[in-house]
Amino acid sequence: MPRRELISFCVHLETTLTARVQLIDALADLAESTTHPRFREVVSMVADRVREGASLSGALRDYPQVFDAVFLGLVESGERSGHLDQVFARLAANLKWQDEIVSATKKAITYPAFTLVVLVGATLFILLYLVPQLSEFIRSANDGKLPFQTWLLLSLSQWVQNYWFLIPVPPLLVVATVFGISRAGSEKLKRRIDGWRLKIPVIGPILSRLAIARFAGLFGMLYAAGVPVLVSLEVAEGAIGNRALAEGTERARNRIAQGSSMTDAFAEAALFPNLLLRMIRIGETTGDIDKAMKNVTYFYEREIQDSIQRLESLAEPVLTLILGLLLGWLMMAVLGPLYDLLSKMKV
Repeated sequence: MPRRELISFCVHLETTLTARVQLIDALADLAESTTHPRFREVVSMVADRVREGASLSGALRDYPQVFDAVFLGLVESGERSGHLDQVFARLAANLKWQDEIVSATKKAITYPAFTLVVLVGATLFILLYLVPQLSEFIRSANDGKLPFQTWLLLSLSQWVQNYWFLIPVPPLLVVATVFGISRAGSEKLKRRIDGWRLKIPVIGPILSRLAIARFAGLFGMLYAAGVPVLVSLEVAEGAIGNRALAEGTERARNRIAQGSSMTDAFAEAALFPNLLLRMIRIGETTGDIDKAMKNVTYFYEREIQDSIQRLESLAEPVLTLILGLLLGWLMMAVLGPLYDLLSKMKV
């Protein structure tokens, strides 16, 4: 289900419940105004279940493909505390943040991906069409004695002409390997791969900050809604999106269950940054863990946006430099022998 539909769902219910509109009426109004046909059907059936006497969380639980465990846990806590409007306000803010991050990431990836496609296409055009037309002339003009870069270009062009069908094999193998590991790989292997992802230069720190910001935001929301600490940690752990960090959170949760403080438990996991540990310590001391987690989320939100902007600004000159080097090499490889030939000609 599109995230925008869930945001509209949360905003509508937060607004109507704050205005003291009955839940059944709010759901009925939303079902009439929703333009997405599948989501309209879901909201209508949820409204029917609530009208029959089911709780909202119980009705939403029938559609796990639309409403995840975090969503359901927060709605259930809002029902118990009587503050459903505040819960939907938190959910809407969290979903909007996720949508902004996804949009910024797509924007950062679009230009490099387009440039890479153009680069690969231009290279294949030169190797498959342009170089073969010049190869015989270059060889005959230089009596078969070619500079290394020209010999390399002609050999590469010959290989591409003969084995062009092998070019898609490496990326397809990578995709098949990733898909196979995600479907049939052992949990230990998946966890190790997730740990490697966090160590990738430039990309790894962004993934780490994103996972920790997601964890801190959800944990803070659940705790503020009155959900017990261990239950909040368990639910937030499932939404981290990285198995290595989720395992560290699970170890910390088990230590807390055994009587350890949150600060010591997360410090022993040795996976979490000092900022998170300091905020947890402050939250435990003051009793405002939800505010401490909100500060962590705010800080990492800014860090993620800045990192994506830096990555986007860095990708353009790097790809331009690569394109320039490639075109320069091609010009030297093609025009170098011709220049040598012209320099030997007598005027």
